[in-house]
Formats: sequence, C-alpha cells, structure tokens
Amino acid sequence: MVANHAETLRKAIENLINAKLHDALARPGGLGRLIAQRTTGVASADIRNAERQLDEALNEILSPAESYGD
Repeated sequence: MVANHAETLRKAIENLINAKLHDALARPGGLGRLIAQRTTGVASADIRNAERQLDEALNEILSPAESYGD
C-alpha cells in the first residue's frame, strides 16, 4: 500500500515538474511565465492540470490516514 502511494505521488510530482519545464523551455518567454506563475498563481492549463493531479494524489494518500484518527 505504501509503495503504491509513493509511486502515485512520485508520478504526480514528475508530471508537474515536466509541465513546468515544458512551459518554460518550449515557448518564448517561458522563464518570465514561470516567475509570474510563482508570484500571481496564474498558470497555463497544463500546469494547472498537473497541480490538480498532485492535489488529488495527496488527498488520496491523506484521506485514509485522516479517517483512522476518528
């Protein structure tokens, strides 16, 4: 179970890193967009999707742990 959670989390993190790298390197002005995203929170659809997937992975991992506390 722990290995499965670790793999899910690793994939979600890698996906977010890949989305940010692709956005920064593939199009002109990418580094400026990356900096702007850090300061304003506004990001491309690919980055927002990757962030959502990471949030979902974290929620999936943390939800069972929270229910054991009841």
